[in-house]
Amino acid sequence: RFGELVEKTDPGLHFRWPYPINEVLLPDVTRNNRIQIGMRSAVGGGGTRAQAIRDVPEESLMLTGDENIVDVDFEVQWKIRDAEKFLFNIREQEKLVQTVTESAMREIVGRTPAEEIRTRGRSIAQQQVRDLVQQALDSYDAGISILGIQLNNAQPPQEVSDAFEEVQRAEQNQNQFIREAEQYRNRVLGSARGEASKIV
Repeated sequence: RFGELVEKTDPGLHFRWPYPINEVLLPDVTRNNRIQIGMRSAVGGGGTRAQAIRDVPEESLMLTGDENIVDVDFEVQWKIRDAEKFLFNIREQEKLVQTVTESAMREIVGRTPAEEIRTRGRSIAQQQVRDLVQQALDSYDAGISILGIQLNNAQPPQEVSDAFEEVQRAEQNQNQFIREAEQYRNRVLGSARGEASKIV
């Protein structure tokens, strides 16, 4: 009433003053909401289910803990936990969730080496981001629950992907040469020890 919460009601018949005095707000507390960060997907025209992915580099390019740049695409799933807090404690709720999640992801990626965020460290990063976002939203008393963070992609930017792959191939070749050298060393040392034992 006049912009202030006066009551919460159950479903059914209720009477109220008209709009300038009273207004009924009906947030959907059962819906799972989803926000994409670093990319946008749109369903194709003509009712087809094909999706076109559009990259949003100003959201997705992040600096890793070992000072590399990765292109991180992810989404956050959330729902309204408390309708009163959601409506009256914060403004631009969806924008807040997006901003807090992007900031948390930048913090976690900034602490993690590029190779780890691209491979085995993804699930740990997702959990850490989820926890950070939930803590921040709880501190704002936002009435929002974070259901999960889904890291879809963490790759080097398109402009440097060829150079990155070349570096990866060079590292693999280096590892192979090291293994071959160790095998050769073991073979030669084994043979020399055998000769030494025979001479003794």
